[in-house]
Amino acid sequence: MTNAPTRHGRPAIAAAAVSVTLALALTGCGSSSHKGTGAGPKASTPPPTSRPDANYSPAPALPKGKAGTPKGGLPKDVDAKDATAVAQAIAVANRTYDTDLDASPADAQRRTVQWLSDTLAKNVADAQSLSQPDAAWRTMAAHHGYTTVTAKRAYDDQQPDTATEAFRQFEVTVTTLGRDDWKGPTDTWVQWIHLTRTSSEQPWKADTMRVAK
Repeated sequence: MTNAPTRHGRPAIAAAAVSVTLALALTGCGSSSHKGTGAGPKASTPPPTSRPDANYSPAPALPKGKAGTPKGGLPKDVDAKDATAVAQAIAVANRTYDTDLDASPADAQRRTVQWLSDTLAKNVADAQSLSQPDAAWRTMAAHHGYTTVTAKRAYDDQQPDTATEAFRQFEVTVTTLGRDDWKGPTDTWVQWIHLTRTSSEQPWKADTMRVAK
């Protein structure tokens, strides 16, 4: 250290509704001309719906990790009134993992809440991973692994800053290491961060983020 019908879909829906209306009108006319000729075909009985499995229970959420500073370190002395500094701190801390502390990557994300908007911070703090760690995480944990992270400013056709809004993009390089001298893979990600504040006297906070590999 955040995915409605299309316009083209509406005419199709309207046309379908008109077709159904016409079909019903024609059916009504036909049925009135054959009154008294006998009972029509019986409506088919819908199949019974399946009942939920009474024995099913959702997978338990993974426990949150332990408090502490990851071996790879965390950003220090971040200038909260510098949008670039705040965004870079988030990009680094977001992927600074330590399997001796963290139960899942969500624990690293929780270490960024001081730089997030109230709504995003609450969502991140309350997030609980329902899936078990993947093979890469398990391998890293077997080596008491951790990551070191660097974030380099990447420029794009972004909007210029205003006093209360800023966009930042970083190329994030994540190196995986083990306390037993094991060396894991190095991955590179691109992270976009949108920051806001209520006035130039207030600290920057991230309210939207997305990442791509």
